[in-house]
Amino acid sequence: MNAGFTRFWPFCLVLLFFLSPSACGQDITLFFGGQMPGSVTTENLVVALDNGPIYGVRFSTGFAALLRLEHTFAFSNDFLFPNQQPGVDRSKGFLFNSNLLVNIPVGKVMPYATVGLGLIHQYGSEDLPVGTKFAINYGGGLKFPKLLGPAGLRFDARGYTATSGFSHSVNIFEISGGLLISF
Repeated sequence: MNAGFTRFWPFCLVLLFFLSPSACGQDITLFFGGQMPGSVTTENLVVALDNGPIYGVRFSTGFAALLRLEHTFAFSNDFLFPNQQPGVDRSKGFLFNSNLLVNIPVGKVMPYATVGLGLIHQYGSEDLPVGTKFAINYGGGLKFPKLLGPAGLRFDARGYTATSGFSHSVNIFEISGGLLISF
């Protein structure tokens, strides 16, 4: 047997499990929310930030209904910094993260806690202090699955912390809500 295949097949098996609709179900959430950033610390200078919208999609699948893996892809067209000067591009941003999600089913409501790792990428103007950063996120929320067929609601609160060495950090708080579709 090919040595490359021997090392690769366990990864394929795990990937097939997580992408399979029969793997204890899958959820997709289309969400919209707001970011309330704390501050950006750059070279011991603290920069005030501005609230902005965020929207995206979350995919989850898992081992069981209680323990799941979730991936978030989100975008903000007004990310962290206000557009105060005419002719200056708005600061935009992408967020990607993968999280462990622990659900606690309680009747028709499902509280959950989550923690994960990902990336924050900011672009627009050349003088933005964030750029691309490795980020840790944590939070929780409430799911109301299958209220009307496969459709339900989800409400989420998360904190993001991105650091780059000891002198650069970004802290963001996010609240969102959205349409939860369960398979």
